[in-house]
Amino acid sequence: DLLAFVESLNQKFELSKTVSEDYYEPGMMENLEQYKGEYDREANIIILRTEAKGLRYDNRTRNLEKMSVGDSVDIERDSGNLYNPNNFTIKDKVYSLGNLPAELCNALAPLYDTGYATVLSSAISYIEKLKDRSRYAKQGIMFVELTIKLRGI
Repeated sequence: DLLAFVESLNQKFELSKTVSEDYYEPGMMENLEQYKGEYDREANIIILRTEAKGLRYDNRTRNLEKMSVGDSVDIERDSGNLYNPNNFTIKDKVYSLGNLPAELCNALAPLYDTGYATVLSSAISYIEKLKDRSRYAKQGIMFVELTIKLRGI
């Protein structure tokens, strides 16, 4: 499941190369060029870029105003999450910034919990702050880049 998710990110990135700049489909085709999905079989390393979810809640969009591209973030396991016990939260040292997508969490959590996957690094790869978006936007946009080491797979 995790490798299938990585491939789906790669497909989004590849699709970005074929869509013209004026094409727009809200929620479906935005920021395709920001996605990334790579798996190095020899090193057992996954590098992925994905959009953070849940930015409307807990003042997260406001917290993004304090962040910049390149800032390191922590990926914390959040098994107590009421909506998804496989959840991973994105945080800086002080603020909650969002969650990893549920599909990624559901694929990563079993591997992470059993020690087969470790997040080696994570950082913000793209931010679109609310003040820079349309006046109709209700939240900012943030992508994170993760490097994940797989063991025993």
